[in-house]
Amino acid sequence: MSRTAVIVVDVQQMFFGAGGRAFRGNEVIDGINRLTAAARTANAPVFIVQHESDPSGPLARGSDAWRLPESLVCEHGDKIIHKSVGDAFEKTPLAARLSQWGVDTVVICGYASEFCVNATARRAERDGLRTTIVFDLHTTGDKPHLAADKIVEHQNFVWLHSSMSGNGVKVLPLADLLQTEFA
Repeated sequence: MSRTAVIVVDVQQMFFGAGGRAFRGNEVIDGINRLTAAARTANAPVFIVQHESDPSGPLARGSDAWRLPESLVCEHGDKIIHKSVGDAFEKTPLAARLSQWGVDTVVICGYASEFCVNATARRAERDGLRTTIVFDLHTTGDKPHLAADKIVEHQNFVWLHSSMSGNGVKVLPLADLLQTEFA
């Protein structure tokens, strides 16, 4: 029997708070809250991943920038994972916890599409997990060479048309995912 978990990547004050650079930040958080509520109702585990830097860095553990935005719903049973590189599996307990829960399918959303969301999705795919990215619930900020909306659009295209392991990454809008995965 298939077991699904939701992985929320790097939804933190630095990117989503006042002055944050997340494209469609409020919409993304609202959608993530809908997704995680549906997951919890279906008894699917929710993992909240927080990036952290060294104590003198911009995302030092406990700093305002490191904290979760107040608008992101995080409940008592959610599992918190702290990471220090883009891939949420690298040197973290994420893989072991997914295994403990019997998870074989992950739904990934969050920040930044082309960095941490992508690295986490590719690792999940490579490690044999069925992997879905929520089309409208990952985001990033503008870069000097490309606007955030174009980065998000490009990343959705790349996920749909490439694979690192032959398993591929599915990309589904929230509305479709809620009807199929957590109905």
